[in-house]
Amino acid sequence: MKTPAYDVAIIGNAALGLSTAYQLNKADKNLKIGVIGPADRPFSATTTAGAMINVWAEIGYDHFGFPALSDKVELGLRAFDMWDPLCAELSEFSEKPLKVVWGTYVVNNARSSGLETKTLDYIVKVMQSGKIPHKDFITDPIPWFNPQYGSQATRIVHMPDGRIDARLVLAAYDRALAAKGVVPIRSRAVKVDLDITQAQTQGKGSAKITLASGEAVEAKHVVFANGSFAQELIDQIPAIRMHTPRLLWGAGAAVDLTFPEWIQKGGGLDKRIFDMDQVLRTVDRGGSCGVHMVPQGGGAYYLGASSGVWFDPEWAPRLHGIHFLLHAAMQEINPAFFYANMTIRGPGFRPTTADCFPLLGESHIKGVWFANGTKRDGFTCSPFLATELALGILGKRHRLPYRFRPSRPLLSYKNKALAVEDSLNAAMGGEYQHGLSLPAYALEPYQASKRAKIQEIYDKRKLNDFGIHPEITHIYENDDTFAAIDLPREM
Repeated sequence: MKTPAYDVAIIGNAALGLSTAYQLNKADKNLKIGVIGPADRPFSATTTAGAMINVWAEIGYDHFGFPALSDKVELGLRAFDMWDPLCAELSEFSEKPLKVVWGTYVVNNARSSGLETKTLDYIVKVMQSGKIPHKDFITDPIPWFNPQYGSQATRIVHMPDGRIDARLVLAAYDRALAAKGVVPIRSRAVKVDLDITQAQTQGKGSAKITLASGEAVEAKHVVFANGSFAQELIDQIPAIRMHTPRLLWGAGAAVDLTFPEWIQKGGGLDKRIFDMDQVLRTVDRGGSCGVHMVPQGGGAYYLGASSGVWFDPEWAPRLHGIHFLLHAAMQEINPAFFYANMTIRGPGFRPTTADCFPLLGESHIKGVWFANGTKRDGFTCSPFLATELALGILGKRHRLPYRFRPSRPLLSYKNKALAVEDSLNAAMGGEYQHGLSLPAYALEPYQASKRAKIQEIYDKRKLNDFGIHPEITHIYENDDTFAAIDLPREM
């Protein structure tokens, strides 16, 4: 039996994989495209997410002061205005019209760290300079928002970020691609063999992809769009592995909340909660994504999200992450959630590289492409990334940042001094969320001890001009994990 051959084989069938297939087909209907991935998308970051179209609220403090961080933000900004026309296109293939509900309340409160306050101030200044519509709400209360004592809001800013159910978007992509003749390959890729000699001598890609089913497919181009799961394939290809920042497992879980019928009829502790019509969230908090509540209609809500980056996957959520979310829902948003029913969603794995910057475009091996390493931003950025990646695969000019090419050195997070301080602030922020309380006289020595421990990691790894992203400082601390991620670093 002849092995099926494709022009492009995309490994991964969530946001980046499906959107890339869609844009490729849109650009060239004669391409034979195969999309590889199990139908249920286990542990997908896309299906675990609350699917906020987050651009402004995800900006970190002083991100526009550093080229790599600025380029990362720009990916979301370029995708922002592409969502409405994309939803209009995909609605033809959806059970109901797809529409982004725009508008997000971003909150600082009494539990916020100093960095969170600085971050929101910074975001507002960036929006003001770009004349982006926003509004301060601290003197104009939100009726359904009722934080408790100790969690009172100190600032609320309404921003144009939005929300849409990612599962509906994926379902529409599935139907659209099926209608256009794009082949779904409902299995998992377990091995990729590359003809590297042909790629180097003839400038042509050639890949054989072995599936968990025992079958195989061949392709001129292969796209790694399967998130952290790509690493087990990359590990089998030394020519790629030795030049590509390693993919880590950015684990996250969330909670789906509903109310029993008697609460919906009687109102429970605060019937105004059923009027919640827009996302409410904090900025990124404690070195990870902030608390966010996403209304889904009919008395259903998405509460997210826990976050932790691990070298190896953890297949179940951590208790402390879920505990923090439940406490935040009742204390920081509205005590009415006390009576909510809950189910846990996840974990899903956000693909996070060894420098927390994405892997986009063609590798140094012809025909080997990446749409990966996007961390929390893959779904939001997918319209832009898929469009540009499709142009690249077709040999056309594209706008994917060169600094995020897959075959590259590790990129510095800000600089060493600022990275150390950001790691300290992230650690303190996380500990405050988990109940840390210090007398005033103990704060400075406690912070000094934390700072010294972070500095020890830099000294141990002889990092003089390089900043580690706060979310992965622990990966650099351990000898085994450091050895696995160590690559040349940008100078």
